[in-house]
Amino acid sequence: MGKGSREAARAQDLEPLSLSELIHHEIRVAIETAVHEELRAALRTTPYERAEVRRGYRNGTKTRTLTGPTGPVPLTLPRATLFAGAKEWTSRIVPRYQRRMPEVNEAIVATYLAGGNTRRIRGALQRLLKAAPLSKSAVSRVIAHAEARCRAKMRPLSSFSVSWQADRSGCAKSTAGRRSARC
Repeated sequence: MGKGSREAARAQDLEPLSLSELIHHEIRVAIETAVHEELRAALRTTPYERAEVRRGYRNGTKTRTLTGPTGPVPLTLPRATLFAGAKEWTSRIVPRYQRRMPEVNEAIVATYLAGGNTRRIRGALQRLLKAAPLSKSAVSRVIAHAEARCRAKMRPLSSFSVSWQADRSGCAKSTAGRRSARC
């Protein structure tokens, strides 16, 4: 076999990657690196390092799928046990039980507010979700969480003191609490 035919055979073995696949891979690497660095800071040691300042031990990894704007991302996240109370370490970057990034939840809420029902949201967001699972109950939980956040921000109107006054020009002036509005 000549040198040129070997190179041609190697070139056929390599499959071309699309731009979205490359971005997807780099996102996975960036998230995993950030979580590993977060764990290193929490333990105050690197893997296999023996030091008195150590706050716990690594105990393997676990695989999770996180759905983001580029679709589902399979992640291999580290696990650790901290000495304080012998509790399991949890990441702040990828919290426990998080399956979707906030951007995906916002898209679900926006689709729901635009008139989509819980059954049709999966079809409407298919390009965003790709093969990621999204059940009717998951949509209902996201909507209920958004409604709870809105209710927490709302105050009853009885807490406002509103008064109307007319000035010399006949223009009405309202005062609500400390704010005043003029025409």
